[in-house]
Amino acid sequence: MASIPDNYRDQLSWRWRHFALFSGPEWHRVLNLRTAIFVVEQECPYQEVDQKDTDSWHLELSYDSQLIGTLRVLPPGLSYKECSIGRVAVHAEFRRRGLARELMTLALIFCDGRWPAIRLSAQTYLQPFYESLGFTATGAPYLEDNIPHIEMLRER
Repeated sequence: MASIPDNYRDQLSWRWRHFALFSGPEWHRVLNLRTAIFVVEQECPYQEVDQKDTDSWHLELSYDSQLIGTLRVLPPGLSYKECSIGRVAVHAEFRRRGLARELMTLALIFCDGRWPAIRLSAQTYLQPFYESLGFTATGAPYLEDNIPHIEMLRER
């Protein structure tokens, strides 16, 4: 990616859509970003693609028509009895700019308008970030794909 100009925010676009509304190339962009972060960058060989994507809503953040951020919202009953937010990813060149918080804020608005609670599995180093968004740890840390995680809950 070329150097990011100071006015990059003017070129950001946000889009919600259900999996069923993606074209093949559009979905490929999402998988490309997620595997670049969760499999390659984090050096964690795991099954990144799962059956939950097809029943989920996905938020995309693009800059200059390139996908730079994404997350998914799973309806209640898919992972937990509550809805869940997962696969929160921001391209490395766009980190430390508040974009993950913006992605999560939009996801919280989306979920709060539909369901009374949100549960997620957070990497433990991100626990303070999720606590700042109103989540509370609900148990002890555990290993998921050999990475320390903690389950967290946010109720309206």
